[in-house]
Amino acid sequence: MMIKIYLIIIFSILFNSVRANNSIYFFSKSAKTFSIASIHSISDNINGLFYQPISKQNNIDGNSFFSYSEIYNNQFSVFQLGYCLKNNTNTNVSIGFIKRDIDDLFNTSSAWDYNQHLIPNLNDIDYENISRLLYEDIGFVISYNKYYKNKIINLKLKPYYNKIHLNESFGIDIDLMYSMIFNKYNFILGIENLISEKKWDNGVYERNNIRYFLSNSIKLNQITFFSEINNIESPKFGLEYDLNNIFCIRFGYDKENKETLGFGLSSILFDINYAYFNSESNLGISNQISILFKTN
Repeated sequence: MMIKIYLIIIFSILFNSVRANNSIYFFSKSAKTFSIASIHSISDNINGLFYQPISKQNNIDGNSFFSYSEIYNNQFSVFQLGYCLKNNTNTNVSIGFIKRDIDDLFNTSSAWDYNQHLIPNLNDIDYENISRLLYEDIGFVISYNKYYKNKIINLKLKPYYNKIHLNESFGIDIDLMYSMIFNKYNFILGIENLISEKKWDNGVYERNNIRYFLSNSIKLNQITFFSEINNIESPKFGLEYDLNNIFCIRFGYDKENKETLGFGLSSILFDINYAYFNSESNLGISNQISILFKTN
């Protein structure tokens, strides 16, 4: 029992050190969003379904997207899929799947006597009794957008499953966002983790910190400026420069990821987006690429 508790504590410390948030959904942003310092903006298609409201767009029924990220010098990777189930002038319903993979995890529970050595010396370790540690972390999202003239109400239901060795957990996070769209200016008022519950099978509970935020964007000719304030992190700023409605470049700044940048390539059949960001906490660099497939 103590070994299982140690495993959960170690993983909690690892991911809490990232930003006091060990949720898989922290990494569920699109490449466009990561490249502008993870600022919430209104997504023009379903590639923002995990993290953003989706704008009122015609003919995105059946659109799908794929995303792959290598996080913090490839310490782990994140895979995302999304699909638009329903879209009309009144509502948008989209669903998504996310999976986090961590390689090179090892189970040392039988490699030394924990009663004698909580932290062993090298000669106390039986290396033949070290095996790979089972780790699974998957999540889903149902994103519901309701449209009222120039307003969007977005509700996200995000259940997930996590397994470390023999310990399993189930959880759910719920986000709520309210957006207003004007000619050149948009803003979003939101609450992430409005409800957040995670329970391990040994009785341990976890809750993600509730996050209130206000973000906005303003478009001036070919340049769009983004900014966001919230109750947990420092203010964020981003910029997107659209060269010709086909290719754009993006930059972002915040204290946690000082270097965020990326680009996007758009066509009739698909969009490709790339993001690069570097952690201030010396956790390493991260890269993400996403592809949006347009069926209509």
